[in-house]
Amino acid sequence: MFILWFIPSYQAWRYHGADVSGNWKSDNTYDDGSRVKVSMQLVQHAHTLKGSVFFEIESEHKNVSSNFLVSGEYWEGYFTITLKSIDRKMFSNGALVMKLAEGGCLMVGHFTFRNVVKDEVESEPLILNRS
Repeated sequence: MFILWFIPSYQAWRYHGADVSGNWKSDNTYDDGSRVKVSMQLVQHAHTLKGSVFFEIESEHKNVSSNFLVSGEYWEGYFTITLKSIDRKMFSNGALVMKLAEGGCLMVGHFTFRNVVKDEVESEPLILNRS
């Protein structure tokens, strides 16, 4: 009970860092005509983060969308977030390593993920705006 209730409650009470909870979005169109939309909802409890991410990829060859559950941490201006796909039929996972920027209006960093089509690890730059 001490570890599961008291310590998290104390940490939330003592936490004086940035509030990063809420909705974060990105909508990018690339030179090849493809479009990638990202929408992330975060719930924060002191340094701990939980939530969900929705990715939508549109191109002339394919349209793919994926939902992920997220868990992670916000510490000294940086996010470390792990993503696991909700759909177990097309399992994928990934990680976000991001930095809070422009006074808390942006998250800037990289999305590293398992590309299920190529079965390879890939990394893409990502900028999310608070909405």
